[in-house]
Amino acid sequence: MTDRSELALQLTDAIAAAHAAVQRAGDRAFGAYHLSHRAHAALVAVDAGGPDGARPKEIAAQLRVSRAAATTFIQRLETKGLVETTPDPEDDRGVRVTLTRHGLEVLLRAGQLERRLAARAIEGLPASSIARTVHVLGEFEQRLAEKQIGVVR
Repeated sequence: MTDRSELALQLTDAIAAAHAAVQRAGDRAFGAYHLSHRAHAALVAVDAGGPDGARPKEIAAQLRVSRAAATTFIQRLETKGLVETTPDPEDDRGVRVTLTRHGLEVLLRAGQLERRLAARAIEGLPASSIARTVHVLGEFEQRLAEKQIGVVR
């Protein structure tokens, strides 16, 4: 019988491997539209701003990067014609970032491709197994968030 600490390591290894596989599948989906994972995430963050657009600081917060890094992403996406910036009516020095028509189209198509790849990945797996896995992973995430495990030297 495997002890619980070994099971915990096996679980975290399996999660890391699954995450890497999801990233690779996403890279294939986004690569078809000449996007990186981060560029796709930036488009999603811009889209979250709604019709009025998102402020760079909101995009930075969603991407968990500095405002300077978010500005670089925005500039790259603007060069590709995926987003546009306009003056922020509420802040004379600020801008709002919105998706262009092309940006919205790319975001929607890349998302559809990503979903199709994910659907193919679970073909043949029983729905009950998938639901149970989702439940267990949610519990695992919650327990990790609750535990305050300090490093002992």
